[in-house]
Amino acid sequence: MRVLTSFDDRDPVPWANGAGETTELVSLADSENLTPLARPWRLSIARLDRTAEFSALPGMARTFLPTAEVVLSVDGRTHRIPRLTPLRFRGDRAVVLTELDEPCFAVNLMVAQADSVDPPRRGLVMIGPDEEHAVRADDGAAFLLTLASSPDRPRFQLFELTGSDGPADRLGGVLLH
Repeated sequence: MRVLTSFDDRDPVPWANGAGETTELVSLADSENLTPLARPWRLSIARLDRTAEFSALPGMARTFLPTAEVVLSVDGRTHRIPRLTPLRFRGDRAVVLTELDEPCFAVNLMVAQADSVDPPRRGLVMIGPDEEHAVRADDGAAFLLTLASSPDRPRFQLFELTGSDGPADRLGGVLLH
């Protein structure tokens, strides 16, 4: 396992719409170097401290994973999202954070949609800690994002997994594959 970056080492920036702030862990350009055979992707950690509209990101497929329960409206449909459960939606959707019991963070994976990249390439997927999966670290590019601090890993540290790391589901956190 190789450390790529850590939330603690990055400075937050305003959301595109100015309604909040986020800390980018992997930019679209960084992703091209990390996964040249995959569609471009971006990974960030948003701070959620009040209700707000999300920035529109046309051409991107989004996965949103909050660290506390929240409620989102996606094109007018209400989605109560339990803690550490991913919600997937297209970036051109009208999304509003409508309920927030406590300030928290949200992991955001944004992947270029297949129709916006030529030639077609595989898209990275976020697998939440409670989702079933059979991904091995040696089955293409795989990354682990820690969700909580531990004695040997800080919260929101991104690791690149290698074949020698064993089954990714034993490592905890969110898997990106």
